[in-house]
Amino acid sequence: MGPFILFIQELLLLYSIALLGYILRKRNILPPGSEKVLTALILNVTLPALILFGMDVPFSMENVKQFGWLSLMSSFVLITSSIIASKTVKKLKPQPSQKNALEGIMIFGNQGFLGIAVCFLLFGKEGIFYATLFNFVYLLMIWTYAIYLFARVSKTIPWKNVFFNSGVLATMFGFILMILPGTLPTVLSNTLEMTGKPTVPLSMLLIGVLLGTIPLHQLTSLLINRHLWLASFYKLILFPLLLVPFVLFSLPFHLFAVAVLVAGMPSAPTISMYAEKYGEDASYAAAGVALSTFFSCLTIPALYSLLLVISALA
Repeated sequence: MGPFILFIQELLLLYSIALLGYILRKRNILPPGSEKVLTALILNVTLPALILFGMDVPFSMENVKQFGWLSLMSSFVLITSSIIASKTVKKLKPQPSQKNALEGIMIFGNQGFLGIAVCFLLFGKEGIFYATLFNFVYLLMIWTYAIYLFARVSKTIPWKNVFFNSGVLATMFGFILMILPGTLPTVLSNTLEMTGKPTVPLSMLLIGVLLGTIPLHQLTSLLINRHLWLASFYKLILFPLLLVPFVLFSLPFHLFAVAVLVAGMPSAPTISMYAEKYGEDASYAAAGVALSTFFSCLTIPALYSLLLVISALA
């Protein structure tokens, strides 16, 4: 249980940083607009550096095989969860201004920020590598299907955003590094590592700041919404468990664990940003993010303990 206790301690540290971000925003120590600055810094600087650092590994056919498995699992859980979420939302019949947000927070998790942070805490550079490979399909989905959810009446999808955003570009360059012989010079690798590591605390600070932008009375009224509770159950428990059958393929523990844990991340703050951009109920989406983020401090350790049990039995 040593690794598990250490993981719980590190996870509590992460959520403490999120709480700090919430307090700083509520007290206006971090002023309005801070979330935009933090998002820009993480998306355009620290996260791409962390991705490149994690994918700076010597070429091997084993890495190509791992990419295949992780892409397969990512595609499977995203497509299956999209189908389940779509059917569920039709049955629930939420308010029109909340329908697309509800579907989005069921499907898309905080995989780029919190997901990579958790994998880095657990598995170090190998965790970043696996999480980045697993997130490749996710990046394409959240920049296409997620936008489609909110712009269904639009005749065009901004394809430029799909292929020319920092996360996708960093992943593409990372693949180039992965297939090339050798690795980057030590100085450059150390620079990427030093620049990328702040992604972990900054991403948690951002989550706290985003939650701090919602008035408390509005947040509490939304948090009792039964649809959001169901969405959190789907996102944190049901959908990551869809990957459990893949254990039958005798995959390496770290690879399988990264896929399940990343699939079980809380809802992505990006969905509330999309809701605001397309004139829907952004507060409702943000409340869903808040609820799933709160419960993830229980479900992520639960998923990890389940993975340890599965590993012991395998």
